[in-house]
Amino acid sequence: MKMILFGIAFLMINSQSFAKARYANKTEMIFESDAIAIVNITKVEKTEKQGKSWTYHQKASATIEQCLKGEVKGTIEIYGIENFECAQCNYEAGRFIVFLRKQEDFWTGANWNLGICPIKDDNVQWFRDDKTIFEMKKTPLQDAVDEISLLVEKQKKEPPNKKDVSNPSSPER
Repeated sequence: MKMILFGIAFLMINSQSFAKARYANKTEMIFESDAIAIVNITKVEKTEKQGKSWTYHQKASATIEQCLKGEVKGTIEIYGIENFECAQCNYEAGRFIVFLRKQEDFWTGANWNLGICPIKDDNVQWFRDDKTIFEMKKTPLQDAVDEISLLVEKQKKEPPNKKDVSNPSSPER
């Protein structure tokens, strides 16, 4: 009996080590993000900031070019490189569409690395379709912006239940 109780206790203590990352598809990512913006990341530095679920080891300074959802403007700090080894947001300097979640008083990425879509010239790496999560394709930036805007308007009419994709062990999943 003691071995069974020990085994249960061990699994409960180490349940985080067995967690898997949940990746949202394109529509879910748009719906679950608190903010979406076209940004220019100008500076990336090491840091250590404790959030409610993770410790973040990177801070990116981003200038908002265009807000597509939510309320973001000016320059913001986005935290990444979570201490969750299965998936992380890893930022670098450049221009991106970013999908963000609000954590207390700071911004983090939504949907791990898939919520950081690089822009080059007037094209963005964007989801091939809504069924395949990891297949991206070069897409005209305006086409992606139009699709995001259309889905944001749809969400305003029919808000779905919001899941906490930043924490794979969240009871809201």
